Amino acid sequence: MNISLDGQTKMELSDQLSLLARAIKLFGPRGYTALARVTGLSVQDVRYKVKRQLLSKGLRVQIHVDHGRLGLARYWLKVRFAGNVEDENIKLLEHFASSCYLEYYGRLLPKGDYLACLGLPPNLEKRYRVFLDRLVEMGVFKRYELSKVSWIRYLSMREDCYDFRRGVWRFSWDSLTGRTVEDVSVEEDVISKPKLDKLDLYITAWLQIDASTPIPEIAERLGIQYKKTLYHFREHVLKRGILKRYILRWQGLEGDYSLAYLLVWVKGLTEGEIENVKTVFLRNPFTCFDTYEADKGLYTAYITVPINQLQPCLNYIWKSLPNVRSKISYEFIDPNCSRAFTIPIELYQEGEGWVFNVEKTLKEVNQLLKSLRKKYVVEEASTGHG
Repeated sequence: MNISLDGQTKMELSDQLSLLARAIKLFGPRGYTALARVTGLSVQDVRYKVKRQLLSKGLRVQIHVDHGRLGLARYWLKVRFAGNVEDENIKLLEHFASSCYLEYYGRLLPKGDYLACLGLPPNLEKRYRVFLDRLVEMGVFKRYELSKVSWIRYLSMREDCYDFRRGVWRFSWDSLTGRTVEDVSVEEDVISKPKLDKLDLYITAWLQIDASTPIPEIAERLGIQYKKTLYHFREHVLKRGILKRYILRWQGLEGDYSLAYLLVWVKGLTEGEIENVKTVFLRNPFTCFDTYEADKGLYTAYITVPINQLQPCLNYIWKSLPNVRSKISYEFIDPNCSRAFTIPIELYQEGEGWVFNVEKTLKEVNQLLKSLRKKYVVEEASTGHG
C-alpha cells in the first residue's frame, strides 16, 4: 500500500495489523493458516504482514517457558563484583549461562551492580548458595543477594495503545485507569516433576531464540528426523505446557538508542498494597514482566520505554501509587551490558535430571579467571613494549 491511500483504507490497515497482533499472541508467528482463518486475510497476506509490517518494525514474538514444568524455580541474583575489570565480570556471567542456571544478566546504573535471572531447581538452592559463598571467599564477589520468586507475569504489548500504520505509540496516560488488560501470562512457584528429555529442551531453546523458527528448520539444525521433532513439539512442549504462551513484545528497531530500560522496585508491601501495585503496572503499556517475592513483600517490574515517554511513565507511577511512594525505587539497565540466554540445556542429564557440581564449577571458574588474567597481562606487556 502506498501513502496516497485515503484515511479509511489507512485505518483498515492499522486495524488489520492490530487484529493480527492479537492473533499472534494465541497462535504464534508460524501458524499462518490459523492466523489467516481468524483475521480473514489470505495466507500470503498474513505471511507478508507478519514479516514485513510487524517483525521488521520493532516487534518480536517470544515464548513464555513455564519453568515449573521443567522442574525449575525462578530466582533473582544481585551481585557486586570485587574487581573492577568489567570484561572479566561479563565473561564470568556469560560462563554462568551454561554452568550456573543463569538466563539473563544486566548491569544496573548508576551503582554498577549486576542483576541476574536464574532458572534453578529448588532442591539445588542450598548447594548453589554454597557455591556463591565460595565465590565471595575467593574474592570474586564482594557480596550477593539470592531470592526466590513467588510469581512472574509476562505482559504482551498493548496493541490498543499503538498505531501500527505509523509505528508509534499513541495513547493518553490519563486514560489507562479505564482500560482492561487481558494479555497476561502468569507463572506461579509451582514445581512439577519434569517429564522431558533433551530433545524437548533443545526445541524449547530454539523457540526461545526465535519463536518464528519452523519446526522443519529446528529438526534440520538438530539433525533429528522431522516427524520425531514435530511429535516432541506437539506432545511434549505444547501439550505438557512447557510453552505456556506466546508473548508479543515491542523492542524498537535494532540499533535504536532511544529506549530506556529500567527496573522498578516496590518494597515492604502488604497483601492489600500488592494488588493495587500489580494493577498499576499491568496497565502501563511499557511493562514487560514483573515478579513478586512474598517473603519480602518485594515487587519488581521490568520496563522498556521510549526516552520521550520516560518522564510521563515515571509520573504515571508516582500519581497512581500515592500510598506507597516512599517504598518505590528504580535503577536503569545498561543496554550495552545485558544479555538473555536460553534454558541451561547443558545442566540436564538424561536419567539424572538437573545437576550442579559445586567443586567442578568452582574449578571451571578458577580456570576461566586464570586464562582471562593471563591474557590481560600479555596484552598489557605487548602494549607497553609498543
